[in-house]
Amino acid sequence: MLVRNACAGPGSRMLDGYGTNPNLIHVIQLDYAESKITWEVLYPEWIDEEEESEVPSCPHLPEPKFSKGLHFDLIAAKLPCSSGSGSRSRDVARLHLQLAAAKVAAGSPAGRHPVHVLFVTDCFPIPNLFTCKNLVMRRGKNWLYKPDLHLLKAKKLQLPIGSCQLALPLDAKGQHDSHFLFFN
Repeated sequence: MLVRNACAGPGSRMLDGYGTNPNLIHVIQLDYAESKITWEVLYPEWIDEEEESEVPSCPHLPEPKFSKGLHFDLIAAKLPCSSGSGSRSRDVARLHLQLAAAKVAAGSPAGRHPVHVLFVTDCFPIPNLFTCKNLVMRRGKNWLYKPDLHLLKAKKLQLPIGSCQLALPLDAKGQHDSHFLFFN
């Protein structure tokens, strides 16, 4: 992932030739998700709510490594697009990179300057984090978003990643309060 006034992940040469000042570009470290983490692991078809066979557990996706409180003007990530995987939207690497971009954007102090997120991809970005409402411009493979940082921080990044987390007992999550989500 690349970030202007900060950057991250594989493909850190995405902005070559754009006339940017290299002192304003930073690479943010993002480890790959383990290969055993598949879409079926994150979103199992069946959840053992009664815990008859085993206590459910959820995989961990690596977090982006950056200093909190830094302001980023532009966060750029080149998203994979595996056309042979059956469903292009069910790609753990795509989800992981978009979550990382959202976390970097949400970590930027709100209010001073807008934060933009650029995805370079042949496929449509997963719309859960960055919606059409946040889309500023699309040109070819480039999708430029201006996310609502408050919404990212307060709601979207607080939701569980995958339905596997819905079946965890409250004690396993370390929570003892009741929380309810209502959907219209």
